[in-house]
Amino acid sequence: MNNNRRWLRVVMCMLSAFVVAFAYTLRGIVEQIQMEQVLPTIYGIALVIGGLSFVLAMYYLGKSREVYTLYQRATEEEDSNQTYVRAYRYLDYGSVSSNVLMIAMMTSGIILISPIFKNTLLILPTLILLCLYIIVANYLLRTIFIVRHYKLSAYYTPKDILTYLNSYDEGEKQAEMESAFLTLFRLDQILLPALYILLIVLSVILREIQVVALVLLIIIHLYITIAQLRKTKRYFK
Repeated sequence: MNNNRRWLRVVMCMLSAFVVAFAYTLRGIVEQIQMEQVLPTIYGIALVIGGLSFVLAMYYLGKSREVYTLYQRATEEEDSNQTYVRAYRYLDYGSVSSNVLMIAMMTSGIILISPIFKNTLLILPTLILLCLYIIVANYLLRTIFIVRHYKLSAYYTPKDILTYLNSYDEGEKQAEMESAFLTLFRLDQILLPALYILLIVLSVILREIQVVALVLLIIIHLYITIAQLRKTKRYFK
């Protein structure tokens, strides 16, 4: 046990030294890059991803409706089960594509407020993405109602989502819970700690502590950690 701890300390020291060296290397690279070149590129990528996400979302949601119609008409049990699975799979694909569209729309909007963008016509693509997201969001809610026979409000709350989850069958509910647990674990134990390291690197590169980003990261991390107490109080009374 002592040897394992000693090796762990050595690895941590080596990792810390690597992070610092990597940060100083990146600082030299970043100093040669101009934001006037980077932000327009990211803006363009966000627009392209948003457009592709819209096409994929509409395609998968349409396929979900189409396959669900075949499921209702299926006579043999094997064909019925296959179309049932496909309809829900396409619905999930459409939901993920819708979320990617929202992320692309929000990213382009945030970048747009940068003083680098002085052309007011550039707001038009972002507004188009916003309109596309509204269309997809409404189409998604209607598809959920058709396929799952559950009507979600446009302004659904966490309680509504929990009720929606309880409408799943036991196998699908178990799969959703396992996925949610693994996602929460990776976020709490892997992604957020990695973001702390990334903030250290950025602080070294920019020669300034990223206070706002650090505060937001701490708030998110604390919220996820403290939220576990609700489960403890509810199930271990």
